[in-house]
Amino acid sequence: MLAARGERLLVAVAALAGAGWLLGQPAAVLIAAGAAGGVFLELRRLRSHLRPFVPPLGLRAQLRAPVARASTRALELRSHRVGQPVALELVVDVAPDLDGVVVRPIAFVATDGMELRFDGSALRPIHAYAAVVKVEARPAAAAIHRVFGVRCEATDAAGLVRADIFLPCPYEVAVLPRSWRLDARQLAETRRKVLRSAGGTRPDRVAGQGDELRELREHLPGDPFKHIAWKASARRGRLMSRVFEHERARAIFAVLDCGATMRDGVLGRAALDLGLDLCHSLAEAAARENLPLGLALVDGEVVDRSPVYEGVVALRQCDRALLDVRRVVAERLTPLPEDALLQLVADHLGAVERVRLPAATDAASWVAWRQRTVMAALARLPERERHPAQRGPEPSPRADLSILRRYCRAADIALPYRAPLSPAERVEGLIAGLEVAARAKKGPFALLLVSDFRGMRGHLSRLWRGVAALRGAGHRVVLVSVDEVPPDLSTFASDGEDADTVLGLIRADVAARAETLEALAEGARRAGAGWVADPSPARVAALWAAGAFR
Repeated sequence: MLAARGERLLVAVAALAGAGWLLGQPAAVLIAAGAAGGVFLELRRLRSHLRPFVPPLGLRAQLRAPVARASTRALELRSHRVGQPVALELVVDVAPDLDGVVVRPIAFVATDGMELRFDGSALRPIHAYAAVVKVEARPAAAAIHRVFGVRCEATDAAGLVRADIFLPCPYEVAVLPRSWRLDARQLAETRRKVLRSAGGTRPDRVAGQGDELRELREHLPGDPFKHIAWKASARRGRLMSRVFEHERARAIFAVLDCGATMRDGVLGRAALDLGLDLCHSLAEAAARENLPLGLALVDGEVVDRSPVYEGVVALRQCDRALLDVRRVVAERLTPLPEDALLQLVADHLGAVERVRLPAATDAASWVAWRQRTVMAALARLPERERHPAQRGPEPSPRADLSILRRYCRAADIALPYRAPLSPAERVEGLIAGLEVAARAKKGPFALLLVSDFRGMRGHLSRLWRGVAALRGAGHRVVLVSVDEVPPDLSTFASDGEDADTVLGLIRADVAARAETLEALAEGARRAGAGWVADPSPARVAALWAAGAFR
């Protein structure tokens, strides 16, 4: 289509031609005809390239991390975290036949929770010289975010022809949860002579007030008087003290509820986001101390689990499980009719991948359309989705539906999560997570159970019995209740409701929540478990340092 400059030029050409014809000036008419012919030649030259909403064949875009300036210094890779900006570069190349095309980025197309900011000035990429735009991504939630492409406005060098185009530039950014400075040594130790699990490892021996002699050393101020070794002191001519040791077994296991109620709320402020932050910070603290760490994700059942590892391996396994929480495509967790799933994938293939699928007008054409959709999705699966060892368990027992769901996971197509389970089913899921921890090796554990516990009051009797059994087996259990960060009061207001009504509803919800937490705290105390109620991000580190997790 013509740009504003092209329209003005055509109006001027038409006026010049009309004036020349009326005044009998053939030269003016010839000049106007030449100018109009040049405009139409420019339109013909760019017609095959600048089509609306179609990626030009000679125009390419790439999104990448900034290249290191020093050639002798390798690019330093760092972890991207929620709330921290991610520096990227948009590189635009042109083919020789499109030299002089001006490109103006308008907006990026990315997954929810990823905001990309950039300078909207026009780019003039020249053949063999790419144009670069500085882009700043601001992730709002922990996940593997994906950028699909950028919408641009392209014009020719003269500014006569304009087209709205979409340039694919796929790019993935793994954003870790927030990191709080936690100290894993604040967790309770499991002492020697405590009944351990059958697969437990031998505890570490550390200095302390135990019953086995560790060493003899010179007496220091503050050492207990009863620890002085009188015979050794007489032989050496100076006071010597005995240092005793005790056995310690400190290992960590986290059970995180990732059900539908945990996902409610604004992305980045939901209860699940706070749970992800806590589990990730716990894994980092365990990695610094080289402590064993295990993780189980539950929602009525054990959805995913990470074996008990130590050090950086445990941190890597935990982060991988946490980042995949939002990319759920399993059929039991995201039920979706077959026709709706096929249509969702077909729409994405047509809009983003530009795949032409046959129209489904009758039964025979519907079968052909279905087969083409499945084969097109299979052909565009990335390498990690092709190898059984990397892609994990199949999301569906049927091979064709499994391909479609794996394509949704690779393309970050959000599937609707199932409805919230009943409180009894959710409690069964928490108990299943505790049973996984009880059977895991390298126990007993300092076990953290993280959930919002909404609606579970009156259904926790089995959970308290399970916690008491774990206590008898030497585990230390801490229940952490998390809740979504409340938005501003103005977001609650709707048409026809005044501020007093909205404030009253909020106060009623807060009072009901406080009453539920008080009842849960009493049940945890009777079962011998620790209890932390709705800690805010600013208070978690303080609670940890104060020993609230013991």
